[in-house]
Amino acid sequence: MIKSCLILETKLTTKRVFPFYAKMIIGRQSTNNIPLPDRTVSNRHAVVGRVKGQTVVKDLGSRNGTFVNGQKVEKAILASGDRLKVGSVTLRFFQEDQTSQGKDVESTTTSVQRLGKCLVEAGIVDEMTLLGALAEEEKIQTIDHMLIGLGLLDDDNIAKALARQLRFSFISLKEREIPQQVISLVPAEVAKTHVIVPVELAGGKLLVAMADPLDSSAIQVLRMATGMSIEVVVASRQDILEAIVRYYPVAFLDQVLDGASDLDNEVTVDMEY
Repeated sequence: MIKSCLILETKLTTKRVFPFYAKMIIGRQSTNNIPLPDRTVSNRHAVVGRVKGQTVVKDLGSRNGTFVNGQKVEKAILASGDRLKVGSVTLRFFQEDQTSQGKDVESTTTSVQRLGKCLVEAGIVDEMTLLGALAEEEKIQTIDHMLIGLGLLDDDNIAKALARQLRFSFISLKEREIPQQVISLVPAEVAKTHVIVPVELAGGKLLVAMADPLDSSAIQVLRMATGMSIEVVVASRQDILEAIVRYYPVAFLDQVLDGASDLDNEVTVDMEY
């Protein structure tokens, strides 16, 4: 789940929202986490990372310097809403309210609205588009949902950013066939509860696709359920959910039936033909 991101306010590239999890290199090179094709930006201009729970930006010896809210810095702590300037390019840092830890629905909604305001101010979306997205309250429950709903990111973008920053491998499950003997190693209830799917067995280790590779409780449950060493790769949440439907059809049917309305209360309408 996205808690922080950098918003590219300068109209420079098509992609203008970059999820932030652990460490991002900003610079002109196309291999950077945030590639900025601008001559005033150095190849490796600055790095943004997590240090003891805080978000810190550090200049990497750039030619034109790194600025936070107009002040030139070598290293600085970023707060939500701060503007970061590298060369002549401006980005804005956004972070969800940390006091709520993302558990309070009202505070999460407020964070979504604050991010929406940043996107409007950056000219990435217009106010009417944003209001239309926020009106769908049952769908817009998290920052991820809003960014996906606005077409600014997709599940694969989010999963790839997470994998790269946390140094996990990324895998797409769309075209992959998983042997039934591998699927049978993980109980359906475990896969469904923790949103995970086993991928392959190699060298005595079970390779498992997860949307959240830092979910230590899920990894512990897997070790206990399988009695095996676990190696984690990252896949998009949507990919994993579709794989669970495909490979655990009975578990998916049970979930559908559990969520169904009480059939005894249904109203039957006789149709005449």
